[in-house]
Amino acid sequence: MIGCYIIPAKTQGVACADMCNGTTQKLWNSFCLTFGALELEACEGFVFRIGTTPLPRLDNGREYALLVDQNGAALVGRDYGGLMRGFMSLLMKIEYKNKTLFIKPACEQSEYRIATRMIHICVFPENDLNFIRKLVRLAALCQYTHVVIEFWGMLQFDCLSELAWPHAFTKAEAKSLTDECRELGIAPVPMFNMFGHASASRVRYGKHVVLDQNPALQHLFTPDGWAWDITCEDVPRLFSQVRRELYDLFGDCEYFHIGFDEAYFYMHNDELRAHVPAFLKQLTHDIAAEGYKPMMWMDMILEKGDYPKEYYAFGNPGEARQLLDSLAKETVMVDWQYNITEPPLLTSLYLKDKGHELIVAPWLKRPNYTACINTVADNNLSGLMLTTWHTLQDQMYSILGCAQTIGAKTFVWSVNRVEEETATMLRRVSFEGNSYADCGWSKQQIQM
Repeated sequence: MIGCYIIPAKTQGVACADMCNGTTQKLWNSFCLTFGALELEACEGFVFRIGTTPLPRLDNGREYALLVDQNGAALVGRDYGGLMRGFMSLLMKIEYKNKTLFIKPACEQSEYRIATRMIHICVFPENDLNFIRKLVRLAALCQYTHVVIEFWGMLQFDCLSELAWPHAFTKAEAKSLTDECRELGIAPVPMFNMFGHASASRVRYGKHVVLDQNPALQHLFTPDGWAWDITCEDVPRLFSQVRRELYDLFGDCEYFHIGFDEAYFYMHNDELRAHVPAFLKQLTHDIAAEGYKPMMWMDMILEKGDYPKEYYAFGNPGEARQLLDSLAKETVMVDWQYNITEPPLLTSLYLKDKGHELIVAPWLKRPNYTACINTVADNNLSGLMLTTWHTLQDQMYSILGCAQTIGAKTFVWSVNRVEEETATMLRRVSFEGNSYADCGWSKQQIQM
């Protein structure tokens, strides 16, 4: 351990004021296997320092710079998020041997291939708050920059109680989650689907959060219940109320995700579909006027028949361009493509010159997210959004795998086994303790 920084039982240091919080202290204590405590005094700038190690130089374009020597560790961040991502890298370097905690000398700067690294998570009725907290903490450890949170009937709204199942999160519970996101340096992004997926439930199970509780609200939806009826004057008004509540809950943030995918009823109804361009124009311009960048899935705006069958493109011929032209200039396009394993994505190449920011969205399979990462990096696109949907109980380790492929740092002992490393990360963020069901990423080892 010659030349290493030996971590004492009580570590004292300085950091920017925002970093002097309970979450930072809990992370340090957990990565020190509960043997070490961290006490921080607030200082100026996006810095963190323990011991007498000098602050490293931060080069242009880098999110953080880190220096570790035998005298301590020092971090400089481009902003608070960059500082915290450097802190995550520092935590990964803590080792334990012969009952001693230590960090080997290191000098590094961030090396992410993509600047905007988002992850989209769904809060299902089967998820408890502890699971979602651990998921957010895992995303922060994996150095994503944003987490898009979609409540599938799991947030209690004031404007319409039927938007939530009875056991949904309260505003206070959800606020504790968004507050912790900010402490972790990962920006929370609100999402509410304002076109398809109106049941807030997976279609294969037939549940509907609103209509199963109150059938008298059918006028808000298409006859099948799966999509919102945008010709109903109550729907835009409800959406406006929903947005205001989510803005209050999420606080100052850059984006608002409107979903807008898989509105199947509209695909077969010319009369309803004729209203979509004007509705989409009003919706995206309203959100932009409210100070947010509207984000949306692009499958309804990509013309079917223009791409090979493995691509998701549901727009009707001759109408897709009209929808594209209706978007507010601030709109961020999110091209979700889950079957493509070779870059570049043809849909992304088509969309990249349309005058909007473009995010590419894979699912959890390595060949797919690798192809999307390469498409973004090679074509200077705006960013990546990893989607997770309902498959985390089998594939949570892909959150780490995707992050590593982009350039996130992981444990110094890593042998490129994402399953074991993800399990270790989850143990490190289990601040509240673990029951059997809460350990790992599945409540059961054997799915009955």
